[in-house]
Amino acid sequence: MNLRALIIDDDDIARELLRSSLEDAKLDVFELPSPIGATKKIIDEKINVVVLDVMMPEVSGDKLAKMLRGNPKMGRVGIVLVSSLAPEELRKLQRESGADAIVQKARIRQDLVAAVRLASKHSS
Repeated sequence: MNLRALIIDDDDIARELLRSSLEDAKLDVFELPSPIGATKKIIDEKINVVVLDVMMPEVSGDKLAKMLRGNPKMGRVGIVLVSSLAPEELRKLQRESGADAIVQKARIRQDLVAAVRLASKHSS
């Protein structure tokens, strides 16, 4: 069975770039434009890895990652944070949120698939 990834990003163009990168690597990809409905989608679609934009208006990706980590229904879904923040800031958010991997937006094409595969190894 293919890895199943859920992308949550409020930016349509960024979501398209994330989706195409993962589909090129033969992953099954699902999308949401906001965190609303994320828990249901993760459970219903048996998502292995969630790719979260850090800067979203309703709930930031790092806060959503913390919520997912605190939800026993999530099992151990893998989490990748994506942001244009400086690497040091992004690593700090990763530590604080419990995310498995980080990717800078400028490096999506180069780093996203490897980060998702790494995060999936942490999922159950």
